[in-house]
Amino acid sequence: MIKPAPSAVAAILALVYFVWPVDLIPDLFGPVGRIDDLLVFALVAWQAYTLGKQRGKQQQGGTEAGTPDQEKSPHEVLGVEPNASEEEIDARYRQLAQQYHPDKVNHLGDELKAVAHEKMLEITRAYKALRA
Repeated sequence: MIKPAPSAVAAILALVYFVWPVDLIPDLFGPVGRIDDLLVFALVAWQAYTLGKQRGKQQQGGTEAGTPDQEKSPHEVLGVEPNASEEEIDARYRQLAQQYHPDKVNHLGDELKAVAHEKMLEITRAYKALRA
């Protein structure tokens, strides 16, 4: 069963409220009767906007959002096979550390530096988990 997004359900309900003649201020009063309809639309739009912002922040955070679906195994993070030798793990860690070290992207701006820092932390955690 397909589960609709909460903002889509709210938008449909707001549309039904707009068309339905019985509401807080009856639509029989002309433009004045549409004030409550517009307020409902504004509320739904605001909720959709804030929900979108929250989802955007969660997606930017990557694994920091804390959902188990987003977590990768240490082997996936490093890009090595589960039966990889210690030498292969070490070599791959050094390669990724050179690529994602924040000092390597220091000149590209704060946002990329922050992303590289998070990626480096993820790589280091995966390396320590495999070497433990």
